[in-house]
Amino acid sequence: MRAAVLLVTLALLAGGRPATTVPDLSSFFDGLDATFVLLDGATGAYTRHAPARAARRFAPCSTFKVPHTAMLLESGIVPATTGHALEYDPSLKQPEQWARDFDLAGAFKASALWYYRAQARRLGMDAEAQYVRRLGYGNMVTTGGLDGPNGPFWVDGSLRISADEQVAFLHRLHEGRLGLSPRTTALTREVMLVEEPPRWKLFAKTGACRPQGEQTSNWYVGFVEKRTTTWYFALQMGADDYGRAFTERVPTTRRVLTALGVLD
Repeated sequence: MRAAVLLVTLALLAGGRPATTVPDLSSFFDGLDATFVLLDGATGAYTRHAPARAARRFAPCSTFKVPHTAMLLESGIVPATTGHALEYDPSLKQPEQWARDFDLAGAFKASALWYYRAQARRLGMDAEAQYVRRLGYGNMVTTGGLDGPNGPFWVDGSLRISADEQVAFLHRLHEGRLGLSPRTTALTREVMLVEEPPRWKLFAKTGACRPQGEQTSNWYVGFVEKRTTTWYFALQMGADDYGRAFTERVPTTRRVLTALGVLD
């Protein structure tokens, strides 16, 4: 179905502010704890499934690699997205897909945790915390550090962000409103590129982790450039294990974006 069929317009807010719509997307998330947020960058209109959950903060997991990439580039710790690879240390005993040397672009695509933690150590925890506050990312809490027993701060549940905040952050990033250099913004956008058919470009990042005592947090966030409009989206799903929510986060997001007329 097209967006006009799915969307139920609540109201235009006072003062000419954009409408918020609540789509009937329940069939996409049957049996899952999930939320989905979409922002039309041209009109400022929001579409939300499960608005209360959209405002709730969760661990960002590997979606933090979007701001982290920008932090590493802006600081100069990593001078470029390609080349300057870090050598893999076999004593880390990483899964097969991570057990190799990476440059920044490769580590982003593979979502290699060891690489980003190693570069974060080079940048230093004080600078990491300062950048998180500077970017206004989520709750801006980094108390978990880099070497805690439950993972670094973007995995252990100390740093948290909502789907609403993910979309707002991506909007600021895309429009160059984070106080970063144009080069950093352009390179971060470049490593996020997933697909580029003739009619649109998809930029995105997955994420999945499980803070102690919580459900798994499964994400897919990004934006779609289509003609003169950029659409910003965030999907978050919680589950007791890494099964269905982990597997379905990307295809479900794509189905929703297609149903809403963003992808075709």
